[in-house]
Amino acid sequence: MIEKMEHIQKIDEKAEGITDAQRAQIYEFALGTSKETLEEVCPALLRLALDSEKSTLKNQLGNVIFHLQKTERIETVIGLQKLIDAALIVAPEELYKILESADEEAQELAKKVKEVL
Repeated sequence: MIEKMEHIQKIDEKAEGITDAQRAQIYEFALGTSKETLEEVCPALLRLALDSEKSTLKNQLGNVIFHLQKTERIETVIGLQKLIDAALIVAPEELYKILESADEEAQELAKKVKEVL
């Protein structure tokens, strides 16, 4: 149990310290994601971002996500990119759970994101 807590803490620390280069790589991985995967993963990631107790999304990223949701464009590649970015800030472990429980394409995306971090 203690090992798992330490592992989660390390993931949290890595996610909060993500560099622009790492973010660009993660955004690149999300390009070309199928519509089916977007429809499966984006709503779960949006719920994760909205249900978070961290107030770190009250910034430009939060505004972008709100705008994408308002204009019904959250289930797009850009939506996925921003939701992954937000999930890495608020709940990285949950991000991986969502991606790994989805289809094969999302599982591959989770693996690539972990490699970058």
